[in-house]
Amino acid sequence: MKITRAFIQDYDKITCLTDQSEAEGVPFVLSGGKTLLASSEIHGDEMHLTVEGKLNPEQPCFVVFGDRKTPAEPLGIYDVREFKDRYTYDGVLGATFEGGRTVFRVWSPFALSVKLKLYTEGSGGAPCRVEKMARGDRGVWSVSLEGKLDGHYYTYALTHSALGEVETADPYANSCGLNGERGMVIDMNSHAVTPHGWHGEHKTYRANHSLKNYTDAVIWEVHVRDFSGKTYARNRHKFLAFAESGLTNRSGESVGLDYLVDLGVTHVHLLPVEEYATVDSTRLNDRNYNAFNWGYDPKNYNSPMGAYSTDPSDGRSRVMELREAIFALHSRGIGVIFDVVYNHTYDMNAPIARTVPYYYYRHDARGNYTNGSGCGNETASERPMCRKFILDSLISWCKHYHADGFRFDLMGLHDIATMTEIQRALHSPSPQMIIYGEGWVGGPTALAGNKQCNKWNAGTIHIPHGAAGGIAVFSDITRDCIKGAVFHANEGGYVNGRAWENVNLVKFASMGSTSPNFDTNWVASSANQVINYVSAHDNNTLWDKICMTSSRRTYADRVRMSRLCGAIVLTSRGVPFFQAGEELLRTKPKEGGGYEENSYNSPDYLNNINWEDLTHGSPQECTRNYYRGLIAFRKAHPVLRLADGEEIENATNFLHSPRYDVIAYTLTDQNETVLIIYNPLGDVEFTLPEGEWEMKADGDRAGNDTLAVCEGSILVKELSAYIFVKKAPAPNPPSEGE
Repeated sequence: MKITRAFIQDYDKITCLTDQSEAEGVPFVLSGGKTLLASSEIHGDEMHLTVEGKLNPEQPCFVVFGDRKTPAEPLGIYDVREFKDRYTYDGVLGATFEGGRTVFRVWSPFALSVKLKLYTEGSGGAPCRVEKMARGDRGVWSVSLEGKLDGHYYTYALTHSALGEVETADPYANSCGLNGERGMVIDMNSHAVTPHGWHGEHKTYRANHSLKNYTDAVIWEVHVRDFSGKTYARNRHKFLAFAESGLTNRSGESVGLDYLVDLGVTHVHLLPVEEYATVDSTRLNDRNYNAFNWGYDPKNYNSPMGAYSTDPSDGRSRVMELREAIFALHSRGIGVIFDVVYNHTYDMNAPIARTVPYYYYRHDARGNYTNGSGCGNETASERPMCRKFILDSLISWCKHYHADGFRFDLMGLHDIATMTEIQRALHSPSPQMIIYGEGWVGGPTALAGNKQCNKWNAGTIHIPHGAAGGIAVFSDITRDCIKGAVFHANEGGYVNGRAWENVNLVKFASMGSTSPNFDTNWVASSANQVINYVSAHDNNTLWDKICMTSSRRTYADRVRMSRLCGAIVLTSRGVPFFQAGEELLRTKPKEGGGYEENSYNSPDYLNNINWEDLTHGSPQECTRNYYRGLIAFRKAHPVLRLADGEEIENATNFLHSPRYDVIAYTLTDQNETVLIIYNPLGDVEFTLPEGEWEMKADGDRAGNDTLAVCEGSILVKELSAYIFVKKAPAPNPPSEGE
């Protein structure tokens, strides 16, 4: 029998994997130069050793069996109480400036040795200096060097018992060199990376643009390259494109930043902008190279993506230019939400994987990484130092980039305790911070269901007093009931072919998913917890989904379907969210027919927003105007933005409709009553409640202006949302003597 791998499960237990050949000899353990006897039990191809004595994983540890010496790798020991008590560290990590010196700290409790390598450039060349780092308390290695080494690049060379020496960037590096192979020592307060007015702008923006509730937000999700790829921006595909104003397309229509301001969204959600692994920044000017990726393949969590800067080889460039983009958006009243991907890494070459093998990931007892992300691994947020890393990273993005919110990829893979701490840490200094994520997982996970921060559990997290919300989740119920299930390509929803089946679910969604009076498998604790949407970067665009399910309908009908979808999202309680270009009938057609559902690494020509579609009188312009009007209407009428479930229940009254599939309801507060009608099929006569009603929207127009004053019966056209307002009567003046 030969041992192929060995894993330290506890301070006296090792699991060995064997080839199940005939046993030869008695195993023993070498730990820290000492020979330890061990008793063994064999179960199939596993040999379980119990050591007579105590292992010292800080020193080389081997299992000796026959003529083979196998290094024992730390695995289950990371979850042992003694390990947590001995090595959990709550101090500073990374490169910091302290009293005229630069101090480097990295956490790697079972590394045998660690060296710091300093470089003058972000790629190429030999190190200009190599320094041994000293092991300190709680598994932290450090070295303190004279001077402020701002602008130097660095790596750590760590020696592990099983892996030998590996070189990696610092997981805590705030910037990095070309393709993230080296971290950068960077003074985040230096003029070289700080736009003029940056710190004052932050305070002014926060004071003027705070949210009372998440439901006050309107979120527009966009990829950095998509935003400017098909524009005349000077900085196409770069962060700086968000800072360019005055841009127009060939028809003279505003695009880019001015377009966003005109549209009226409150927040831009940026797809991942941390340094990710699958775009080679050395090939950005190669016309034959596809430099597009959504970015859900993280590598360096705390550094902006070099490919989005004008000089990926200079670690300062990416920091300064992302800040300039945020500064420009904030200056125009638009918040910035960062899409963060802490649930997995692209591969085991990520810095967190190399600094402490196995620690930051979930795995089984045989060393196999579990795959709840569907990407080959999943991180172990429940472990104290992984939790600390995520928290430190988020706080860094808040501190250094004035984040207004975070969207968590596959948030169900993060444990409730971690997300509770995240929410507390982010909302304490910034009560208006928006926190939301995908309330599900991407595959079978080692994290127990009752610990997952999925849509069922997220609502149990306590919301601090004064916070605008807690942990919100995407409502897949809203998404699928309006336009059809994303995993059934040709199945429509309420708007496009299956109205009858989805009436009650649309009613449920319209109430912010808070009402228990519908047969659903999930009820939100508050409308602040609900992200309402019909399209995002994942799955087909809204327009493509409508075309796939309604190919026999006319083009004009499909345009009206798209508007009706947007109307339901923007008039429902909850937080409206839409994919950039949804309001422009954005499409991703495949060559040879069909539509691309998963364009994560498709070329720019398919992914980038086609701003040239925006021409005077075009369906795209008319739909954009419709969304813009609905956004303005939503902002002007607080009753649409109610968050408390009881208030929503009291304010909502569903009316009798001439057909089951026509949804009509009123929302009433002390100032007015809003009447909303959704009609997914043929024209229908509808009798308005008593009184005069100001029409604010029909199937083609929407806004705060009154389109008509109506009473009695009206014709509600198919594939339309109608919105009416009636002011509350003024109170009677007191009579004489009162």
